[in-house]
Amino acid sequence: MAMPNFNPEDHGEEITAASAARRAREADVLAAMTADLEGTTAAKLAQQLVPVVPDGGALGRQLTPHVKKATKTRDRARIWAPAIGATGAFGVAVVVLPVTGPLAVYGVALVGFGWWHSAGRPGPVESIQMLFYTGADALARIRAWVARLTALRAAHEDRRTGRKEGPITD
Repeated sequence: MAMPNFNPEDHGEEITAASAARRAREADVLAAMTADLEGTTAAKLAQQLVPVVPDGGALGRQLTPHVKKATKTRDRARIWAPAIGATGAFGVAVVVLPVTGPLAVYGVALVGFGWWHSAGRPGPVESIQMLFYTGADALARIRAWVARLTALRAAHEDRRTGRKEGPITD
């Protein structure tokens, strides 16, 4: 079992004194030390200190965008590795080996599982939602096709019977 990291610097926490009296005592001690340090060589050196950000210098600044891009590419490759690996392995197997019908079905299933897994493994709720929306879209398309066919049939019947649409006068 790994030990948890209790270093507050790693977590952005500040450990402060328990009471106001203790914080005041610490401030007094620091003030006395600052007064003792004033005007010394150490104080002059401390004023010259400039915080250094470890960015790698000119080379580091030039390589940083490329490293970030490589990291993104590596993360994408890791996410899509099951799909790419299964597809590649099945492609090599089809080219090299005599693949029978059942093996082809297993291979296609494995490739499909790899792509499903890489696409985020939609759960039952998401799968039902996708089925519902797909079904609703299909029904909307079927209704549009039926409406279009009805209009075409009506136009054909009008041409066939020679009816003219116009005002009815009796």
